[in-house]
Amino acid sequence: MATRLGLRAALAVLALVFASPAHATSTQESILQDDAQLIYASPQHVAQTLEQLSSLGVDRVKVSLIWWLVAPNPTSTRRPNFDGSDPAAYPARAWDRYDMLVRMAHELGLKVYFEFSPADPAWAVPRRESTKQGPPLGHAPDPKLFRQFVEAAGRRYSGNYDAPVPADQPSPADLGIAGGSSSNSGQPAAIPRVDYWGIWNEPNERSWLNPWWRPFPGRKHAIIEAELYRNLFDAAWTGLAATGHNPSRDTILVGETANEGVLTPAAFARALYCVGTNSKPLRGAGATAMGCPSSGNGRQFVSRNPGLFKASGYALHPYGFDVAPNRPYPNRSWITFENLRSFRRLLQRAFAAYGQHPRGGAQIYLTEWGYKTRPPNPFNKTTLAEQQEWLDEGDYLAWKHSYVRAIAQFLLVDDTPKPGARRGSRAYWSTFQTGLEYASGQPKPAYYTFRIPIWLPRTNHRNVTVWGQLRVADHAAVQQATLWFQGSGSSTWTAVQQVQTTNPEGFLTTRLSLPGAGTVRLGWADQATGATDYSRSVRVY
Repeated sequence: MATRLGLRAALAVLALVFASPAHATSTQESILQDDAQLIYASPQHVAQTLEQLSSLGVDRVKVSLIWWLVAPNPTSTRRPNFDGSDPAAYPARAWDRYDMLVRMAHELGLKVYFEFSPADPAWAVPRRESTKQGPPLGHAPDPKLFRQFVEAAGRRYSGNYDAPVPADQPSPADLGIAGGSSSNSGQPAAIPRVDYWGIWNEPNERSWLNPWWRPFPGRKHAIIEAELYRNLFDAAWTGLAATGHNPSRDTILVGETANEGVLTPAAFARALYCVGTNSKPLRGAGATAMGCPSSGNGRQFVSRNPGLFKASGYALHPYGFDVAPNRPYPNRSWITFENLRSFRRLLQRAFAAYGQHPRGGAQIYLTEWGYKTRPPNPFNKTTLAEQQEWLDEGDYLAWKHSYVRAIAQFLLVDDTPKPGARRGSRAYWSTFQTGLEYASGQPKPAYYTFRIPIWLPRTNHRNVTVWGQLRVADHAAVQQATLWFQGSGSSTWTAVQQVQTTNPEGFLTTRLSLPGAGTVRLGWADQATGATDYSRSVRVY
């Protein structure tokens, strides 16, 4: 509902709030990932970062759950004698960083998303597999051992697992978390449940999953990343199911694919689901090369790989570096916002090939995304202003499609340049400068506007369409936003419309007519602090 504010009669502004389009979503989550700030930092820094993310309006933090960091003797090629499915069998305090993060996030009302990511312990890498086809970071582990690790994690973060809070670990109150407990007694306490799981980071990229090929009769070689990943995903699905994690209670994601890899996202997805470019099950030698049933038996494939069809959705990393989200990427094999719909159709055709038709169709999760900026990276083309604009546009494009369930910003803080590389070289700047802050901690302009995204699909002043999100607001309560207008040549902002939002993620849309060209912005007043947050300012013509 929109109400007219105290407008001057001369403005003759006609405003109309309209309902969200039927194809839009009001429940799409905001996720942010930054492992350097959340798992490789001191407790004090982790607490500060989580509070910062909460203040930005982030719903969920994505965290790499790295086997190497918790495994016993990870550098040894000889497997230790222990029960890998029992979280208590791991080294003392091996899980501390993850337990602490989950508990702190829970205190702040933040949700957690664990993505099982390499590296794995050396003893989990099968000796029969070549380890010379990519960096050791991405060596594919034995699926049976991987399943045990996933089972251990699933059990520990089931919501029913009691683990002592180390007496020497700072309490939430010690770390400044409002409402947190004031002491850690060392007594057992249940770890909060984690209900969001991704399986392996970017498995179509050889740095993250290798070996990526093997000899095959009659061919130069067979690409095996999809087969390796299928086996790992099946193992993880079994491990999670054994500990009470399933799609009826949890979000379990397949894919996590990169745009730049040995296989493109589309080719990888087809290989994963054992279908050809004609969307029919592979048969014969082509199927065998991909680790698929040579008979093309659909029922057999579904029964052997239930998770592929029952997973909550497919996770993509839709980077389109230096290209606006609504523009085609020069390499059309990349999946960005512009051709996301075609990738969904590919998935739905793959499902249909096996007689599978998930309710609501294939769901998409955009689980890593952002724009590298100049500054600080002199080799990037994206300016700070473009980062602001394009992040807002990506949020809008994701919201338009009800099948996009979440969108994740990567990172909070820019990566530092690559250690050991020649200063100022491309290699030196080959890390990610996609943060909302510089490496120094100084905010970029996008830091402030991340709290209230805005996008104008129509910018003619006679018929303006405004989309926005009160990401930072408390979505449990009715919220009011104010739309402000500044005419061309004027230095005065005038309130032209108040918009009310009651949906779970604070999205809003409105149409209005303005007296002429100028600039608009959204403002939201925090009743608790009295401060007002503003979106970026957008031109109307």
